[in-house]
Amino acid sequence: MRSLPFSDVVPKGPLFLRRVAEKTQYLFSKQTPSFSKYIYLYLSGLITMHKTRFIIALLLLFFIAACAEKKVVTDPPRPDLQQRAAQAWEAEDHPAAQDLYSQLLEEFELEEDHEIMAWKRLAVSAGENRDYRQSMQALEKWAQMDPEAADKWKWHHYYSMALKETETEQKYVRYLQNLYRDESRPVELRLKTALTLAEHHLESQRYPEGMDVLRDIRQFAYTDEQKVWIEEAGSRLFLKMDLEELEKAAEFMDREKKLHFPDNLFWWSYFHARLQDDNDQWESLRPGMIEIARQSELVYRTPFNKVLEKWEEKLGKPTPVMALLLPLSDSYSSVGWKVMRGAGQAHWDLLSNGLDVRVKTINTNNPGWIEELKKLQNVSLAGGPLSGEAWEKIREADLHREMVFLTFLPTMEEEGSQGWRFFSSAGDQVRALLKIGTQEMDIENFAVMYPEEDFGRSYAETFWEKARDMDAQVQGIQSYPTDDHASWNRIVSSFLDITDPNDPFLDPDPGFEAVFIPDTLSRAQGLIPQFFYFNVDHLVFMGPMLWYQGYSPGTLEQQFFSLALSCGAWNSHNPSPPARQLSEGLEDSLQGEADFWVALGYDFVRFASRLGNMPSPENNDEVNRILSGNEFDSWSMAPINWDDEGKASQDLFVFRMDRHELQPVEPEAMKWTIESRKQRRAMWLERLREQERE
Repeated sequence: MRSLPFSDVVPKGPLFLRRVAEKTQYLFSKQTPSFSKYIYLYLSGLITMHKTRFIIALLLLFFIAACAEKKVVTDPPRPDLQQRAAQAWEAEDHPAAQDLYSQLLEEFELEEDHEIMAWKRLAVSAGENRDYRQSMQALEKWAQMDPEAADKWKWHHYYSMALKETETEQKYVRYLQNLYRDESRPVELRLKTALTLAEHHLESQRYPEGMDVLRDIRQFAYTDEQKVWIEEAGSRLFLKMDLEELEKAAEFMDREKKLHFPDNLFWWSYFHARLQDDNDQWESLRPGMIEIARQSELVYRTPFNKVLEKWEEKLGKPTPVMALLLPLSDSYSSVGWKVMRGAGQAHWDLLSNGLDVRVKTINTNNPGWIEELKKLQNVSLAGGPLSGEAWEKIREADLHREMVFLTFLPTMEEEGSQGWRFFSSAGDQVRALLKIGTQEMDIENFAVMYPEEDFGRSYAETFWEKARDMDAQVQGIQSYPTDDHASWNRIVSSFLDITDPNDPFLDPDPGFEAVFIPDTLSRAQGLIPQFFYFNVDHLVFMGPMLWYQGYSPGTLEQQFFSLALSCGAWNSHNPSPPARQLSEGLEDSLQGEADFWVALGYDFVRFASRLGNMPSPENNDEVNRILSGNEFDSWSMAPINWDDEGKASQDLFVFRMDRHELQPVEPEAMKWTIESRKQRRAMWLERLREQERE
């Protein structure tokens, strides 16, 4: 540290006195100039004193000086050094700024405010120059002099950056995690910290972790201003990712959450990047972008709507056109009108979101409906029909070669080449039941009891094939006549391998844990009690969608059906936004409750609006490519998927046949019921044996 020249404060005098004064000023360099001058005058008065007295007085003087209040004596920094440091800082010349501020702090003592600023600028410049150790030292000096620095993001930004480079990534991540979760910190600091951590995860391709941090941010953003800041900052994170990165990240994202923050920001950026890459995707991407801009969790929608408007100015507003083939009179008309009700609600919802669609409906029970279908123009896609007979008429008229039909049929010949399904199959039903049985209820062995008719035989065969594909064991298979109920007790007895039905200690061990019964619910109500007659009350009974369709609250005996399962495409407990939107829309318009058929019409219209104009069915490979690659994820019913060959499959819901309503399955509760019944049965048999011995 430089001191002021002695000659400026001490007058000319005897050499001895000057040297004593110089030594005094050297030892007490922080005293004022006037104090040094006083030393000189005082020593002059002592020169004539006795040598011993002089020495004592001199020591006393040093003691007093040590106790005196100290005042800073600084050599003002050269104006050119300070100016050059400031100029380098303002020009963002970080190497020069680091050198100059380092020199300034090393050679001069500055006023407190100026020193804080110098340490701050040195910390930042060193950090930008990747001199992380000097940056960290300067940051610590900055924080010592300015305790409020610890609540400023700039300080933590450079400190965490230095920590990342000088320590481990794990310490860096933990530091940011602890900081943004610290509720005592200012919200602004927590938001910026969390955003930095999210960005780090995303850049490291830890996409789920990055999304989790962004979700956390929303929880402590209390004002709309803060939420808007998050939306804008989060959007920038994704918009700077290129299409290849976004496609890789999309594999880890849940499409069903695309209306929730922050998934809406990701999917918006993904759709936007794809559109920039290929404008031809506008017709299929536009509905999803509109849905995010107008329905998702956003506080400030203006930027998203402005982007949509620019694309609409450039590429137009396409209007999808589709046909719907339904029985609207005579047989099955009640089903047809339910589908129409759902289609009408979808049309209204789309219009509310700025999407215009045209749906042309044809009543397949009218005598001239085929001619009416032939006259349709500019229609490349049709939903329906509902019956195999109507489909045969379409094929006879060769209309299946002119437009793509997504039929509402469980099975069809040449699926994927001449026609396609928008409906579940027998395989879907069996797969759903086997999946929950094997994966969630730990059932390994199954059996099948089927009615002696084509429907039963077909489903029994399907169950056998699917069980084999899923490595499940079918330990027994038995048919029964549908019109001879009296024989059912005997057939069940044989099926359970019972030799003496009158044995008081009857405890059959059938070798399987679940029985699939592909029959109507009314027949199942007569067949299942036969198992209980032989003390077998712990089996899981599984039925096709016919049970689901035939269910009516209050009509089942809980004793027999508490372990019974069925499957269906509509779940009234489904929490998904599309399912809620459908139910609420019907309620608001006084159209009753939603069910599977209503959901079928609702989803078809919205799904078809995403496809746009379809290619000719003759180009079935292209149709299959479009269907298998579709990105519709707004299902109100169970989702439908298509494979590369155009074959559809639906991921059905599985229900427990409760007496009061169809309930989503709770596997653990059912397993507990099964074990309780087994234990109760064992205890009852033991009591019987004890009574017998007595």
